[in-house]
Amino acid sequence: MDINRLMKPLVLVTFASLVLAIGASLSDRRVNAIAPPSVFLPDYAAAIDRAARLEITHGLGMSGSRVFSFVRQDGVWGLQQRSNYPAKQELVTETLLALADIKLLEARTGQTTWHRALGLAAPEDFGKAVRFRVLDEDGAEMASVLLGNEEQSEAEASLQIKSIGPELRNFYIRREAEDQTWLARGRLPRNPDASAWISMDLPRGPVSELDNIQFGKGQRAFKLVQLGAGEWSRPGGIGWLVGFADLQPDNVTVEEAIEFATAEPMVISYRNGLTLTYENVGAANYIWSRVRASASKKASPEIQELAEDLQNRYRGWAFRFPADTAPILLPSAVQLDKPLSR
Repeated sequence: MDINRLMKPLVLVTFASLVLAIGASLSDRRVNAIAPPSVFLPDYAAAIDRAARLEITHGLGMSGSRVFSFVRQDGVWGLQQRSNYPAKQELVTETLLALADIKLLEARTGQTTWHRALGLAAPEDFGKAVRFRVLDEDGAEMASVLLGNEEQSEAEASLQIKSIGPELRNFYIRREAEDQTWLARGRLPRNPDASAWISMDLPRGPVSELDNIQFGKGQRAFKLVQLGAGEWSRPGGIGWLVGFADLQPDNVTVEEAIEFATAEPMVISYRNGLTLTYENVGAANYIWSRVRASASKKASPEIQELAEDLQNRYRGWAFRFPADTAPILLPSAVQLDKPLSR
């Protein structure tokens, strides 16, 4: 047997194996070295500080659509559909940041016939998509995207959180001007109720400083007066305090839209000199209230400043409450002569 003839192909195979091994070592990488997901809106993310208007549109089926327009004025975000009443600043800010932080996971269909199945049909087209549109001070569009279904079952989708939280979600999304759809990851709020977006805090002084609460005027006036720690002049006093602490409006409008001529006052006085006056009037199935704040001449400069801040904050607005808050806002003396249910 000719050994030399056998050695030649063996040398060639060995050389080829050596080349492949060297090439593999040079190009070796960890199996989990995957490139991070790309940002969905890089141009918007780079210019987010120019955002001056946020529009969120929800589809309402046959009832059309609902638009929330948040406009920044003097550094404060207000809801235009509520006469620019202050919105929840942290929620608007987090929404703008969340748009900038959306990460793409996978490309999905680019066929428009599949948009509706992914929840990406425009809200004005009887679609379920939620539109997020951001504009700058000049009205130039910075971003406009449609948020579709989450990548989960419908049962899980019904448990969607009502505001931004720490949990990230996978969902379908597309730029409004493009047909291409994507599976993305991020966190964006979907709540279609205005009350979730506006600040509904009411002015309240410290309970430890409460002195008395007067309801009504003239001969109909009566009071709750603190007799001692945890003790009030009427049995229902403590129950009333609990109800007042939980009181929260469900809507707001400018006070000129409500007739307050027949309003009943509710005056809350504090030992530190602060006085809060709620003027309450029943209208159909609701109670409307406007709030005034003042301080006595003997109050400290800090309380004087607090009263002025509260007056500026709540002046000009009327707050709506459900009719079942009448025992708190419009109670009778008879009601407060017995303990209120908590």
